[in-house]
Amino acid sequence: MVVIARHAAPRLQELMRTFRIVLLGGARQTGKTTLLRDLLDLPATARFSLDEEATRRRATDDPVGFVEALPRPAAIDEFQRAGEGLLLAAKHAADRDRTRGQLLLTGSASYLADRSVSETLAGRAGRLTLWPFSEGERRGVRETFLERIFDAGAWPAMFPETPSRAELVDRLLRGAYPEILTEALPARARRDWFEAYVRDVVSHEALRPMAEVRLESELRRVLRLLAARICGELVITDLAKDAELSRETTTNYVALLEALYLVTLIPPWATSATTRAKRRPKIVLLDTGLAADLVGAGEAHFAPSADGVLAGALFETLVVTEVLKQASWSEASVEVAHFRDRDGAEIDLVLENRRSAAVAGIEAKLTSTPVERHARHLVRMRERLGARFTIGLVVHAGQVTLPLGERIWAVPISALWRDDR
Repeated sequence: MVVIARHAAPRLQELMRTFRIVLLGGARQTGKTTLLRDLLDLPATARFSLDEEATRRRATDDPVGFVEALPRPAAIDEFQRAGEGLLLAAKHAADRDRTRGQLLLTGSASYLADRSVSETLAGRAGRLTLWPFSEGERRGVRETFLERIFDAGAWPAMFPETPSRAELVDRLLRGAYPEILTEALPARARRDWFEAYVRDVVSHEALRPMAEVRLESELRRVLRLLAARICGELVITDLAKDAELSRETTTNYVALLEALYLVTLIPPWATSATTRAKRRPKIVLLDTGLAADLVGAGEAHFAPSADGVLAGALFETLVVTEVLKQASWSEASVEVAHFRDRDGAEIDLVLENRRSAAVAGIEAKLTSTPVERHARHLVRMRERLGARFTIGLVVHAGQVTLPLGERIWAVPISALWRDDR
């Protein structure tokens, strides 16, 4: 088995030094348990899983006594399964003892999606999401892309070697879940793994308190339909029609899939300079391999004879998720959004510095020969924002780095895992 260091580890340690309670979320099989075991060096007597019935019963029946009896520090996995009682007990314990890093709560479903939960642990808890592996983690480099994105002088630069077309296609279809990569699962085994993964996550009893799921087949159907719409605007009415469900049920299922860390919604971005902006979020699956499996994508979809729509959406998903992964642990403070106006102008990612309000735009193009027309919407944004617009990047599948206009560059996808340290 290949062991890969996680870039989230330093961020998790920082949160443990800062907050009394830390919430570590993320999809199943992203390595949360492994991270906390290896990073915190907790003995088995300080690690508890609410997937175990006896432990869950203790935490549910007597949450105050359960929390009081815990060693410090302690980790509780799948903590959301004990409901709000455990959170309230943790809150009261943290109010009595202000020691930092005393409790680490991990879960594969966001507790905020549980409609019965009103406690947020505000001011007491730090939060971190663990994603599937980033490209930098796979390659053994610590990416600095987000830390350089608002520095116009950092572009262009020397970037790592870009993967070949065949390597890129393999990466898109394989995805980045730890077990698939560390075990080097072949294509057939990956199909079996993804099928079992979706079945396990959707059927897992932990989701029952969060939403009324009438039929698991309905939830899987919505997930597949979302996979077919990856990196497109989320139009609930159209999705509900295709799923043959009510709008309310469809909205409920999308929220649940987001709580299970299977999909994420990229919010729309607008300013007074972009008054015709649309306000719909963009839907993104958190792993290209899972998305490809759900829609039956294979190497044929990347052939010259294919229409390229699905291949382009998977490439965009890779770019978007790599940025989101870095945003979860990077020292840069960045808001991630997308832009589309009523005239059809669209920018795949808009990054805004929370402190300076500087803006960068990113377009993802599955081409090896970027040209000026690929940057036309970035040019429009630059003209509207003026000096506030720092850089525009057309991220492509080729090897070249070239200017496409003032403060606008075409860069290979390997720019995403640049390391300038």
